[in-house]
Amino acid sequence: MALQEELKSQGDFLFRYRSYLPLCIVPFFILVICTSQTFLLDEYGEYNTALIVVAIIVGFVGQGIRIWVAGYAPKDTSGRNTKEQKASVLNHTGIYSIVRNPLYLGNFLMMLSPVILLGNWLFIVVFSLAFWLYYERIIFAEESFLTKKFGESYTQWTLSTPPFVPKLKGYIPSDMDFSFRSMLKREYNSFFGLTTSLFIAHLIIVAIVCYQEENWELVYPNEILSVLFGLSAVFYLVVRLLVKTTKIFNVSGR
Repeated sequence: MALQEELKSQGDFLFRYRSYLPLCIVPFFILVICTSQTFLLDEYGEYNTALIVVAIIVGFVGQGIRIWVAGYAPKDTSGRNTKEQKASVLNHTGIYSIVRNPLYLGNFLMMLSPVILLGNWLFIVVFSLAFWLYYERIIFAEESFLTKKFGESYTQWTLSTPPFVPKLKGYIPSDMDFSFRSMLKREYNSFFGLTTSLFIAHLIIVAIVCYQEENWELVYPNEILSVLFGLSAVFYLVVRLLVKTTKIFNVSGR
């Protein structure tokens, strides 16, 4: 019992500060660049396009999962809160019928995306393990809260639904329609965050590699990541302006 209380306490603490996790990764990201070989650039300063495409695809899959969740999520669903555990509705349809923590799965893939740019598979494994150890405690605290609040109905759901890796059968369609407006209001920040992290990560890699090689002629932004970042920045500013000045993204019950 004491161990469970300690894990729950750790989970509640990590839950409140989980938005800072990407910043905690940055020093280790830079350390890996400085101390080991990276594969974003070859010896001639040419970008590894395949690596960039893989990183983008992984990030977009994570974003797609978050879009799926946000488009069907009712108001005050577990997982949408940002500061403390709360939930007035237990959602076990749609994507929640095949995985209990789809938002955390989406977060993992989106944070993994810039890490892939290094092309350092050992660091990818270490990052994945660190992410799991971090979020394992958050999930424990969240599930303790939901078990206490929803009781047997929540317990039965957990017995048939995996926590992180989606199962391949048993999908139950959502009883709500997909709301494009609600999704945009919830996810425009995360999409901009994804493209920004990719853009900045690749510039950090290039800058450090060029410093080590003493060849600053290699410094130039990748066209794919630059265009992606530019388009997402325009999209972010437009949607943010509309969110702050209008009510067109407000949806009843969302």
